[in-house]
Amino acid sequence: MQPDRRIYAFGPFRIDSEERLLFRGDELIPLTPKVVDTLLALLSSDGRIVEKEDLVKAVWPDSFVEEGGLARNISMLRKMLGGAAGDAQFIETIPKRGYRFVAPLKAGAGEGLPARAAPAGRRFWPWIAACLLVVLAAGGAYFLHRRASNGAQRFRSLIVLPLKNLSGDASQDYIADGMTADVINNLMKIEALRVVSDTTAMTYKGANKRLPQIAREQNVDVVVEGSVQRFGQRWEINVQLFDAADQPLWSGTYPGDLRDVLSLASNAARSIAEEIRVKMTPSEKQRLASARQVDPEAWLDYSYGRWYWNKRTTEGILGAIDHFQRAIAKDPKFAPAYSGLADAYALLGSAGVDAKRPLEVMPKAKQAALEAVKWDPLLAEGHTSLGYVRLSYDWDLDAARSEFERAIALNPGYATAYQWYAHYWLAMAQPEKALAAAREAQARDPYSLVINVSVGWCLYHGRRYGEAIEQYQAALKMGPEFALGHAVLAMAYEESRRFPEAIDEFGKALDRGSGSLALAGLGSAYGLAGRPADARKVLDQLQRIAVHEYVPAAYVAAIYAALGDRDRGIEWTRKAFDERSDYMVYLRTEPWADSLRSDPRFRQIVESVASAKAP
Repeated sequence: MQPDRRIYAFGPFRIDSEERLLFRGDELIPLTPKVVDTLLALLSSDGRIVEKEDLVKAVWPDSFVEEGGLARNISMLRKMLGGAAGDAQFIETIPKRGYRFVAPLKAGAGEGLPARAAPAGRRFWPWIAACLLVVLAAGGAYFLHRRASNGAQRFRSLIVLPLKNLSGDASQDYIADGMTADVINNLMKIEALRVVSDTTAMTYKGANKRLPQIAREQNVDVVVEGSVQRFGQRWEINVQLFDAADQPLWSGTYPGDLRDVLSLASNAARSIAEEIRVKMTPSEKQRLASARQVDPEAWLDYSYGRWYWNKRTTEGILGAIDHFQRAIAKDPKFAPAYSGLADAYALLGSAGVDAKRPLEVMPKAKQAALEAVKWDPLLAEGHTSLGYVRLSYDWDLDAARSEFERAIALNPGYATAYQWYAHYWLAMAQPEKALAAAREAQARDPYSLVINVSVGWCLYHGRRYGEAIEQYQAALKMGPEFALGHAVLAMAYEESRRFPEAIDEFGKALDRGSGSLALAGLGSAYGLAGRPADARKVLDQLQRIAVHEYVPAAYVAAIYAALGDRDRGIEWTRKAFDERSDYMVYLRTEPWADSLRSDPRFRQIVESVASAKAP
């Protein structure tokens, strides 16, 4: 940038305009090329205000860049010079105009060469730095900087903070959130790297926390922050990497059409992995490079759908189905939308939600899951969806295990795959293995309410009721309004013979919309607590509800079992079998069924589940 070689010294820093290297004493401070240009442009202004427009032209003379790029460079400079984002110790912001370098230059600075020669090793830094400035061709990404002092270091864990929406339109937040999730999901495909889940990462959205604090809280080596910005019909992802001490490691920019959103996310993820020197297998590299174009509106509908699905309420799941179907209508080959649709239909007919009869919705879930793996055989979510259907509806445990293990191999960071793999082990009557898989899911997504509940569910099936209660209580501290959490906590109290607490928690679940699950649990608690009249009132109430909405036969069976009516309990268990209820695969360890377990008729039902063929 500068025609004449000049040395600028200020505070503890010194930079040579020809070598373009910034030093704090003898320590090299890593700078990206454009940040160097920004700093030199400010230094050469001799303390005068540099208008934003002039500064942009000086740093990006041959391309169009909006002010957001300049603001990021200024922010990066302030961090590397040791100040906060708004610290004017070195660079002053002139509102609506530009910036000014305000730190005094030391005597003799700006005139000729430094008084002392650089150490011999430092003379080679320009060549070392030049070797590190390698252009990234894939997907329009380009390499900007690698921290020289960490060239041989490998990092093992990271968190991607929610990308900031710089479009100026708050309605575009979903795009930034969706791109954040896509970058995280791509990084999770790398087995050697521990990546904090998007559920956890999103808890930092809008949080005013310094990066070292976030790194400590999540026990990670690297923090990734960045932004999403719109330029007409094109979008741009910008990411910056910092180590746990808030020192910059690298930054990159990924422009492209929104149709290329999947490629933008995978390119960013691949570059991040390369820059932190994480080891990737050839198959992992292939999966990161396999993104296809997608209709932008389809991708947006898919992002909305997953957001609704994660609510785990009947209303949320129905909303998710609507968005997934819209996505498929706009892009019939978009595999993630089929996976989402499969998961939504499956939950409607599964334990805990029970909004629809399994025979009504599970075939739709199965067809959607098959479409997902058809259009993208490498999509971990698709294999997870299919595995869940194989388990919960086909009752084909071998096929379910194969799908779950395939999903985990494709994306070792996908928490739902481990969560549903835990359900497989419950169906195999191995609650300890189920707990291990649920803990793996929890480690990958510690802030997911449903995964925390799944950990408790494995403890419950393992008859470790005290631990289950503690786990459910911990989950409810994170989400006090989570109806399912109150219902399963009540079930653990019930099996612990703590009936007043059980009845109270079932009441809380009802108040929060749990529906027939909590109502049936209340009837069961009444039966076990020696209040048969109240239990029968609940049976009557469930019968009236069943006239206009689905009430799983397994719920009725549990109340009769609690009342000691073995014949009716087995009769309604048989009805649950005929409904193709997913409760059937868990009968071998289900606590409410203990009073029926010695009856040959019950054992015959269990054996029939094991030998039943897919519908």
